[in-house]
Amino acid sequence: MVEFKNTGVTFKQKRNIIKAVSGASFTIEKGDIFGIVGGSGAGKSTLLRTINLLQPVTTGDVLVKGKSVVNLKGKALRNLRQNIGMIFQHFNLAENKTVSQNIAFVLETAGHKRSEIKSRIKELLEFVNLSDKANAYPSKLSGGQKQRVAIARALANNTEILLCDEPTSALDVETTASVLALLKEINQRLGITVIIITHELEVVKAICNRVAVMSEAEIVEIGNVYEVFTNPQHQFTKQLISHTQRFDVPQEILNKLSGPLVKIIYKGEKAAEAILSDTAEKFGVRYNILHGKIEYIGTNPTGILYVNIIGTQENILLAIKELEEKTQKAEVILSA
Repeated sequence: MVEFKNTGVTFKQKRNIIKAVSGASFTIEKGDIFGIVGGSGAGKSTLLRTINLLQPVTTGDVLVKGKSVVNLKGKALRNLRQNIGMIFQHFNLAENKTVSQNIAFVLETAGHKRSEIKSRIKELLEFVNLSDKANAYPSKLSGGQKQRVAIARALANNTEILLCDEPTSALDVETTASVLALLKEINQRLGITVIIITHELEVVKAICNRVAVMSEAEIVEIGNVYEVFTNPQHQFTKQLISHTQRFDVPQEILNKLSGPLVKIIYKGEKAAEAILSDTAEKFGVRYNILHGKIEYIGTNPTGILYVNIIGTQENILLAIKELEEKTQKAEVILSA
């Protein structure tokens, strides 16, 4: 659907050449919900904008549906953009136009008849659950409602690819969940390929099936979301994920521990097994759980626990050894 072939983007800044994207080579398949993550300034948004040529490509190529887009101009470029919708962090709605007028603008630009436009707006507003806001102005809408209008506008011209540049960064947690649910519905019901740029790992975990990780203009890791997040290969990815797994035990608690503090990471079916209960019974140890969670990426579970193990030194060592064998990773992070 979208293929990057050694794609590079550079900018001139005074006498310096700045690499925004360097040698990106990967494919986004039709029907993917594909996430691109990384820190600020990694090049995520620049890469995204090469797809519809809002950002010119310096080197390499970008193919959409098997055809290069880098040299498109005039009518050919307009035709490309009509089938690629885009939504932004701050919505980009015209404040002096109603919800209906915001959507109508892109349809009018594409040359649709007035009767078609009216019918399409009604259909789109029903789809994003905003039928009662047709005549409202953006200033009267919540952030989530504004993003839904932006999504409706992006879908107006029978979009095949939806580009999302930090679509939930300006939204609260509850509103983020509803917008992500809508994007997932768009993908499943309409078969639209969704490409999401974000620095929020939870967004990728929630709806993406594949992900690319960017650092300093380069794609450093790419793959199935579950595999990348549970078994990262690149050091930057490991560092990125570690921030979401970090838990600082208060020093007052650490001072009271009478056994080691162990970090346990679960993956797959083992995340739902009674491993702690089994080892406690088998080796006569007790577990004091200080922090933990199990989450689902798609339908696959993964989990992390911080536990204090109490017992004789010999039995503790046996329990840790079994934990190492039966979980993805068991690491003593503090001896006591």
